[in-house]
Amino acid sequence: MTHDAKTEPAVLGAPHRTKRPRKPQIKAVKDEPNSIDMRLEIPDILDAFPFYVMLVDENHYILQANSAVRAQLGVAPEDIIGKYCPTVIHGRDKPIDACPLEEAAKTNQAVEQEIFDAVSGRWVRSAIYPTRGLTADGGRIFFHMISDITDRKQADEQLRTSREQLRALSLYLESVREEERTNLAREIHDELGSLLTGLKIDLSWLAKKTSREQELTLAKIKSMYELIDEAIQTVKRISTELRPGVLDDLGLSAAIEWAGQEFEKRTEIKLEFTSGPKDIILDGDRSTAIFRIFQEALTNIVRHANATKVRISLKQDGDRVILRIRDNGKGIDKKQLSDPKAFGLIGMRERAMSKGGDVKISGTPGGGTTIIVSIPLKNMENLNAEDTNCR
Repeated sequence: MTHDAKTEPAVLGAPHRTKRPRKPQIKAVKDEPNSIDMRLEIPDILDAFPFYVMLVDENHYILQANSAVRAQLGVAPEDIIGKYCPTVIHGRDKPIDACPLEEAAKTNQAVEQEIFDAVSGRWVRSAIYPTRGLTADGGRIFFHMISDITDRKQADEQLRTSREQLRALSLYLESVREEERTNLAREIHDELGSLLTGLKIDLSWLAKKTSREQELTLAKIKSMYELIDEAIQTVKRISTELRPGVLDDLGLSAAIEWAGQEFEKRTEIKLEFTSGPKDIILDGDRSTAIFRIFQEALTNIVRHANATKVRISLKQDGDRVILRIRDNGKGIDKKQLSDPKAFGLIGMRERAMSKGGDVKISGTPGGGTTIIVSIPLKNMENLNAEDTNCR
């Protein structure tokens, strides 16, 4: 026998079980003050839950409900016995899409889902658990638990929004800092560099006008000349560190190669660099993001890796550019990867994520560390727009 719109639902319990199941009893034992005398029925057990729970058959008819339905649904539990569950809960004449009971009835496995109820505008956690019980006509009985999780979902959404706002703020501050670096590097190079060059020219003129008999004065001029040369080199170094001109003039590959050579000079760590193709076309923001990730990786190698050799490759793979950095150092471990204070690693990931990419870091004890950066050649929104226009 099955249910339809005109038939009454099956009654909980087999035909020969017309009475309520025997109450489980634990009789008190004399002289044992901690003994318990317990008499419980199904409604008593269901009423222990703070959220509403039901026993339903496989055709969605309610067999039993706890008193929490009064607060949650505004109905008395005895008034919904025998009613169609989708109608009682969702105001529908058929099960909602992806109804957990449908799946549980097919698989005879527990099903848990988070569902948005469009009627009430609330989020619920709906869970169905098969039981061994049978209805009078042999149908299966399921334990249906429904809890309102709207507050938690709203809190999760607020947290997600807050994180996105913080990420957006971080990226904005980073872009502002990068712009300030570029402007400051240009001003230092142009303004201070020009002043020092002018001073150097004046000293050369002064040296020519000073007679050779004035050895002390000539020696002082020579010393000043050397100091100015050092100052000019310092200005070039600071300007380049703030914003390497080669990145803007010659592109990412040339900038990484140049930075690798400077890295070798400062650290005596051998560095091998390969790239291809040479004409990888990236916008300024993506080039900057990859270059800064590369710089942070080299900084971490110097500080933590105890490496003697670094291999770097820059490749184009389809519509993505892949930067791979591998050292032969002591290797990063899982604890370091998940360290919330590893701001360098966090910054690398955030830079890549902001451009639609990702950073994968792996290491083995004594086997070195590998960093793989993957970033789209173009903005993903632009790529999607191009794909749409092509169709």
